Amino acid sequence: MAGSQIEQWHEPELKNDPAVESAATAAAITLAPLPAPRPRPRWQRRLAIAAGIGALGGLGGLLWWALRTPSHPYVMDISPSQSEYAIARGESPLLSWQVSNPRQVQTILLRGYAPDGTLVFGPETYDLSEGLPVGLLPYCDQTRRLLTCREVPLELREPGQYRFELTLLPDMGLNLAPIQAESSLVTVADLPQPTVVELAPDQVIYSEAGTQVSANTPTLAPPVTDAGIRVSWIVTNPASLQDLLLVVKRPDGTTIGGRRFALRKPDSPQVSLPEELQPFCKLEDRLICQGVPSGMMEVGQYQFELTPVPANLGDRELPAAKQSEVVNIQPRPVRIASFTINGREAQPKYLVPVEPGQQIPGFQVAWRVEGGSTAKVELLPSPGTVGLQGALSMPLSPAGTTTVTLRVTDGQNPPLVRAVTFETFNPRPNQPVIINQGGGTSSGSSQTAPAPRPTTPPATRPRDPLGEGMRDQEPTSGSNLPDLQNRPPEELDLNF
Repeated sequence: MAGSQIEQWHEPELKNDPAVESAATAAAITLAPLPAPRPRPRWQRRLAIAAGIGALGGLGGLLWWALRTPSHPYVMDISPSQSEYAIARGESPLLSWQVSNPRQVQTILLRGYAPDGTLVFGPETYDLSEGLPVGLLPYCDQTRRLLTCREVPLELREPGQYRFELTLLPDMGLNLAPIQAESSLVTVADLPQPTVVELAPDQVIYSEAGTQVSANTPTLAPPVTDAGIRVSWIVTNPASLQDLLLVVKRPDGTTIGGRRFALRKPDSPQVSLPEELQPFCKLEDRLICQGVPSGMMEVGQYQFELTPVPANLGDRELPAAKQSEVVNIQPRPVRIASFTINGREAQPKYLVPVEPGQQIPGFQVAWRVEGGSTAKVELLPSPGTVGLQGALSMPLSPAGTTTVTLRVTDGQNPPLVRAVTFETFNPRPNQPVIINQGGGTSSGSSQTAPAPRPTTPPATRPRDPLGEGMRDQEPTSGSNLPDLQNRPPEELDLNF
């Protein structure tokens, strides 16, 4: 509108008045519109746009920070370095894990469980309140956002299967529940179990110690020595051995004795031969022992059992024992070296004359027996058991017959028996009647039956086999009967 007024103002013709012209020019300059602004450079527009976007982003960040949920620590990974380890190679489980925001974690707990849930390892406690503990320094790296631990060794050498659990205990100020994570299943392979593959005695039959073996006794086994029965064995996988148990039994199962051989010293985990086995055994990939003395040397039957005790037995049962065959120590053969009656070799039967009214004689018996520890000598009917050598004076029985038996046994074989029978007899079986030679005879004269001739005349009367020392040489006192046995019949007064 101002422009149009100016144009209308120029239409009339006016005189050229300098003063008016200058004033009009000034008014025209004042009322004229400003020229159009020049466009701004492009970089300024971009800078303005960036500043606006930045301002909006900052505002959004402030809002997010004010409204956000704080990040919590958690286990990003927990895993073993391998799924199976072998105790035979000296291996133990190695475990790796990653934890976010470790600065918010106060304590880490590590546990190991069997498949049935039984706690078998730990808990191992790692305190992070003052940084990494010394035990984790060789294996872990920690930043503000991440804790990384690689192949942390675990002192676990018991065979079995395990699952490890890592528990994070956040700082108390966060008021967070414990955070847990589990690893995959880990197998710790057992050492190969030791096994007795052979157990055998050096001999199955021995003779008792002291038995004389010669060409004349080919059936006798070699005698046992002071070392007793010797046994040999072979054991596989000896590296896993803790002990060897050698037990001696009777065939019926009765335990006689035993011995434990320790193959591991308390201060050394390595297997080594005990001093008592060093002269007889060789330890390599197998344990081979030959001729180990057992000390069993008495007569009888023996059976040996060898049990390998593993180093990692724990609560498990002992492996099955290996049994040997039965070993027999036979008794020394018994022999009656001498058996005498009154100093002479005993005969099977003796006839002993005993005069009527005379004392019954006695006799002396002596014996000597060769035998071993099991030899038993009996003199029957009495006194019974006697020593291997001795002598006794024994009376004859008034019954007329006496039998004395020497019985010798070794406890296993049939006994040896020597018997002697003593039979007493009356050398005057028909004693004649003595005629009274005094006064006259009565009308009825006494009559006696004539004495028969002795059945055994003096010249052929049996010889006393016991010797004169066995008979009483003194006549019986008070006997008023003459000896009619040795007188011929014609000298006898047989008148009626």
